[in-house]
Amino acid sequence: MAETGITTDQARAFLEAYASDFQRQDKDAVADRYAYPAHVVTHDGGVALVTAPSREAWLAVIERILKMYAAMGVRRAAMVDLSVVSVSPQIAQARLTWDLHGEGDKPLYKFAATYTLALLNNELKIVQVISENEQPKFMGVMRERG
Repeated sequence: MAETGITTDQARAFLEAYASDFQRQDKDAVADRYAYPAHVVTHDGGVALVTAPSREAWLAVIERILKMYAAMGVRRAAMVDLSVVSVSPQIAQARLTWDLHGEGDKPLYKFAATYTLALLNNELKIVQVISENEQPKFMGVMRERG
């Protein structure tokens, strides 16, 4: 890794692979993209702070997310408006919008997320996620379906 830090291309490749792991419903591959303990901040009418203390504990959360996406019929997640800010040579924040699509490439919803990525043992890992508005949008899609 160069002293200039984690590049946008590196962050994009990592996050595209992360999205691919979700699309394949590969919970182990998704879990392997995190460093532990990891921290997750979400919004659902209030702020929820979640700690992922270990890979095993986080796997249960990943399984719930995969079931949520399966219930909605998510088939593809596209990155929109990725921006990467270098914090240090080994830490970067990647902010983007995920655009989720279902069967026949039908748009489901978009949500914003910020990932703190760290270079650990020459490998990018997620150490923090801020999912600003996905939960309310997911609930809206599910309400529409009855």
